[in-house]
Amino acid sequence: MSGDKIALSTRERQAQQKRKQILTASITLFEKKCIEDTSIEEIAKHAGVGAATVYRYFSTKIELVIETAGHYWEQVAGKYLTELERAESVSLKKWSGYQRLEQILHIFCRIFEEEKAFLKFLQEFDVFVKKYEISKEGLSDYEDGILKLKPYVTNALETGLEDRSLTFSCSVDEMYFSLTHTLLSLMEKLAVGGDILTSDQMVEGNVQLQVMTRLILKGLTQNGSDYE
Repeated sequence: MSGDKIALSTRERQAQQKRKQILTASITLFEKKCIEDTSIEEIAKHAGVGAATVYRYFSTKIELVIETAGHYWEQVAGKYLTELERAESVSLKKWSGYQRLEQILHIFCRIFEEEKAFLKFLQEFDVFVKKYEISKEGLSDYEDGILKLKPYVTNALETGLEDRSLTFSCSVDEMYFSLTHTLLSLMEKLAVGGDILTSDQMVEGNVQLQVMTRLILKGLTQNGSDYE
C-alpha cells in the first residue's frame, strides 16, 4: 500500500470516528434534553469538537437528527437481531414460523423493557419530521435502516403459512406492517405517556404489551388456538 493510500485510509478512519462521536453525543443529549431543545453547539461540546466540525459532517441540524435516528435504530435493532440469529443457529431443530414469530415478539417486549429512551426518541423524531415537513426522499436512508427488520418478520410469517403453524388471509406485507405499526405505536405510547392518568397505572406497560403479543399469536394460529 502506498503512502498516499495509507494516509487516505487513516483520514477516512478518523472521519468515521469523528462522525460516530458526533452521533453518539447527539443520542445522549437528545435523550437528556429532547431533540428540539438541543443545539448544535451543545452537541459539539459534548462530542469534544467545534461546531464548525459538526457542520463539516452534517450541513444542517435536520440532517444530523435524521442520521442520528438511523444510527440509533441500527444500534438497537442490531443488538437484538444478532441475539435472534444466534438463538436460532444453536437450536437443536429448525424453528417453525410460529416459534420464529414468538421470538420476534419477545424481542419487542424486551425492547420496551430495556430501551425506553429509544422509544421516547422515536416518538420525538416523528413529531420533528412532521413539524419540519421532511420529505420521504430525505428519510430514505432512515427508512432503509428500519426495513432491515422486515425480512425477519416476513420470513416468520411465510414459514408459518408453509408449515401451517400460522394462518391469516391477508398478504404477508399487510400483516407485517399492521403488526409492527400496532406494536411500535403501543410501545411508544406506553414509554412516553403511559402514566399520565391515574388509571394508566392500573396495569403496567409491560403487562399490556405481553397481552397484546399473546393476542397476536393466538389470532394467527389455527382456529385461534395455541400452537405447540
